[in-house]
Amino acid sequence: MRHIYIMCSIGVLLGCMLTACKGDRQTESVRKIVTEWTGKEIRFPEGIPCVAADKDSDCISPSRPTTYKILAYFDSIGCTSCKLRLMDWQKMLAEADSLFPGKVDFLFFFQPKNERELAYLFKRDGFRYPVFFDRENQLERLNRFPSKMEYQCFLLNSENKVILIGNPALNPKVWELFKRQIGGEPPPEQETVQTTVLVETPGQDLGAMRTGETYACTFVLRNTGDRSLVIMDIKTSCGCTVPTWSRQPVAPGATTEVKVEVKPETPGSFRKTITVYGNMENAPLQLAVVGEVADH
Repeated sequence: MRHIYIMCSIGVLLGCMLTACKGDRQTESVRKIVTEWTGKEIRFPEGIPCVAADKDSDCISPSRPTTYKILAYFDSIGCTSCKLRLMDWQKMLAEADSLFPGKVDFLFFFQPKNERELAYLFKRDGFRYPVFFDRENQLERLNRFPSKMEYQCFLLNSENKVILIGNPALNPKVWELFKRQIGGEPPPEQETVQTTVLVETPGQDLGAMRTGETYACTFVLRNTGDRSLVIMDIKTSCGCTVPTWSRQPVAPGATTEVKVEVKPETPGSFRKTITVYGNMENAPLQLAVVGEVADH
């Protein structure tokens, strides 16, 4: 896979979106989504209930005048805990509050499949920012968002028109682009110098596991190119999977380790993905941990 930078200009430069694609068909699909949604106005329904875990936090109206809004929509399909990445969102909220005070609102809209599960996840991760529970899925019906969650997050201008599309919790490059736009910086003109990487065992089987117990494994990455390797970030498909790695550049020919701890929460087949972002040609790298979990 290789990085694709898509530059979108409609009247003025509106921004760009970074993604990794396997072929021309997928590249064209991403290009079509970006072209369709850039400059499109998001319509907000009236009367969606807002829930704030922190009683001192006021709910934010989507119609409130502000320079920028970040809209994140979460549907009820698939693994809720894997989609939310609440810790990542909290880091971005704190960073935005520090860098751009009063300049950007975050709007979190949920089509809740299980409100009790959501409440548990908010409490578990200490997420106290106000959210909207769109029980009738009115927001999606008004706007007909793309089906993939990577494209269900938008940076909006003061007129609620889309400037950038992409989920910054899933890809740190998207968050960098959001910050550049909000801070008034120009988009990057060229790609980062890249290298090549070989993973000795990209999929690791931990065998028999039990709920509530912690397991660990190590992935070894070898820099096979002629430029230094820099791992910028690592995302996992679930909060029960925690990676650690060195932030130091890896010289050509040298190796570095990504250590992963997992703590299964439910019995059954276990498969979690670890996505490594960096300056490698085949970024992002996909690693996997599998096993079979028995009840404790």
